[in-house]
Amino acid sequence: MADQNPLLSKVKLPGRIFQLPSLGLFYKNGELSDNVSNGEVHVRPISALAEIHMKNPDQLFSGQAVEVVFKECVEGVEKPTQLLAKDVDAIMMYLRTVTYGPGYEFSAKHYCENSKDHSYIADVDMFINNMVTVDPTAIDKLYQVTLPNDQVVKMQPSRYADVVALLKANQGKQEITVEDAKANLLMMLNSVVVEVDGTTDKNHIDEWLRQIPTTYVSLIASKIEGINNWGPTMRWEGKCRDCGGNFEVELPINPVSFFTE
Repeated sequence: MADQNPLLSKVKLPGRIFQLPSLGLFYKNGELSDNVSNGEVHVRPISALAEIHMKNPDQLFSGQAVEVVFKECVEGVEKPTQLLAKDVDAIMMYLRTVTYGPGYEFSAKHYCENSKDHSYIADVDMFINNMVTVDPTAIDKLYQVTLPNDQVVKMQPSRYADVVALLKANQGKQEITVEDAKANLLMMLNSVVVEVDGTTDKNHIDEWLRQIPTTYVSLIASKIEGINNWGPTMRWEGKCRDCGGNFEVELPINPVSFFTE
């Protein structure tokens, strides 16, 4: 048996326990470990070598960065790219605060007269504390819609892998054609519709989506829009250093800049 490296005892930082905003309620296929309860995962600081993955646009775009980093730093996650996209965004915030602390410096400009770019500091822990979680008592009602023909459609939030697939499908395109728009719509709908009248066969659902009236699609789309009011947000409010007025900035959860100090 190899001797334990005595140098590692002081660098293995404990990290923190965080709750996924989904509460883990949508995971039924081994996405999380069996011992995860209420969506609580243990997040450890990201290492310098793992951070390189987060700064590589190609690996981020392919989902490989999330796969590698989450498996190293997030105890309880078994299938990183199969997590809901909003849970992935939340974990990015958790990784940021356990690695660098809650202070996140960014540059912003208030659109007042003679305004300039200034450096401001946002509190990531505040964003985490204000994060909205899914209401477990309302899932059946919120994620279900009955169409005019009495067919019942059950849905789920988008998964990270589906978001990556949609981005890849449109990579490098200067213009979105009619065929592209149709393909994008079908990809989006197929990623969130999980059951129609008890049928879960993805091929049957895809064929059904291609033939339903536009009014039915609009009903499903509006329902999807209405159930996306949970998860992380980085809407920062502060005072302009030029005019003193209040202003608001929506900060992106961008790993390329998020994991840079």
